[in-house]
Amino acid sequence: MGGFCFGVQYAVMMALAGAGVDLSLANAAGFALSAQVNFLLSAVFTWGGAVGLSWLRWASYNSTALLGLAMNTAVFSVVHRTFGSFLGTLAGVGAGAVFTYLVGNFLIFRQARRAPIASTAEAEIAA
Repeated sequence: MGGFCFGVQYAVMMALAGAGVDLSLANAAGFALSAQVNFLLSAVFTWGGAVGLSWLRWASYNSTALLGLAMNTAVFSVVHRTFGSFLGTLAGVGAGAVFTYLVGNFLIFRQARRAPIASTAEAEIAA
């Protein structure tokens, strides 16, 4: 999932940069789009869809993503000057992803972590 979202961000960034958009702005636009993809994939796969989608959860996730974007952009701006756009994007995404995951796991999607997971045998007995 992270690799896919990285690919989305990088592809958008390179397409916009190829069209003449400043590289840092293109990176931010790529991040914004990939954050929406990541929210949907995270809600369904990472946290199992147990908590459902809501406007509040989406707004909370995007607020967190904005802080992640600040980290991403700061790291990207430093790293890409020395190591190029690909490694700059990779480092920025890594920094932002760790932050966003931690906030998502412990705050935004915490209900999914608390939900009891029934074993297969318990599910069969209940059925």
